[in-house]
Amino acid sequence: MMTANVVLDAFRDLWEGFMSRLPSLAVGLVVLLFFYLLARAVRFLVSHSIMKVRASEHAARVVSRLAFTGILALGVLVALGVMGVNPGALVASLGLVSVGIGFALKDVIENFIAGITIILQRPFVIGDGVRFGDVEGVVEDVRVRDTVIRMFDGRKVFVPNRSLFSGVVINSTVNRRRRLDFKVGVAYAADLTRAAAVAEKALRALDGVLDEPPPLVVLEGLGENSVELRVFFWLDPTTCDPLQVKSRAISAVKAALEKEGIAIPEATA
Repeated sequence: MMTANVVLDAFRDLWEGFMSRLPSLAVGLVVLLFFYLLARAVRFLVSHSIMKVRASEHAARVVSRLAFTGILALGVLVALGVMGVNPGALVASLGLVSVGIGFALKDVIENFIAGITIILQRPFVIGDGVRFGDVEGVVEDVRVRDTVIRMFDGRKVFVPNRSLFSGVVINSTVNRRRRLDFKVGVAYAADLTRAAAVAEKALRALDGVLDEPPPLVVLEGLGENSVELRVFFWLDPTTCDPLQVKSRAISAVKAALEKEGIAIPEATA
C-alpha cells in the first residue's frame, strides 16, 4: 500500500510539473512555429533574389536551404529558452562535440565550403566543357561535395570540390569561342601565299567554322622536305563537336590544296 502511494505521489508531482510548464511549452511551440514560417519565407525570398541576378537554379536552391536551416536552428534555440532549457549550456555542449566531429569530417567540410563557393562564383555550369589535369569532359552536375564530369570517352569522374577550387580548371565553352589549329606541309616549290589563301577559303566554307575571328594561316617553319604552315580557325563548342569540326577542316584543306595542284609532300620517318 505504501509503495502504491509513492508511485501515485510521483505521478502527481510529474503532472503538476507538466501543468506548471504547460504555458511556457505552449509559448515555445508558438515561437518555433513562427521561426519555421519565417525560415520558409526567407528561403523563398533568397531563392528568388539569387535567380534575379542570373545565378543557377542549383545555387539558388543550396543558398536558400542554408538560410532556412540557419533561421530554423535559431528558432529552436529561442524556443528552448522560452521552455526553460538553458540554450547556452546546450550550445556549449554541442560546441565540444562539434570540435571532435570537425576533425573527423575535415575533408567533408572542406569539400562542402568549396562546393558552395563554386556554385556561387560559377566558374563553370552544367553543360560546360572543362579540363582539370588529366580529366577533360562535360560538366553533368555541380554538387556541394563534388562535381560530376562526363569524359569524352563516356566515363564519369567525381572530382572533389576542394581539388577544383584549389586547382587550375580550363573552361572551354564559357566564352562560346574556341580556337583550334593544325599543321600542313606544302612543297618548297609551291606559292606559299596562294597556298595560305586556298586553305583559308576552304575553312570559310566549312560548317562549324566561325567567320569572326576569320581563319588564319601562317608560315611556321621549314621542314626537311616541306614548308610547314599552321592553320588556325575558331568555332562555337556549344553548337558543334570540336573534334569532328577539326577532322573536317583537315580534310577540306587537304582536298582544296590538291585540287589547286599544290603538292603536300609525304612526311619522312
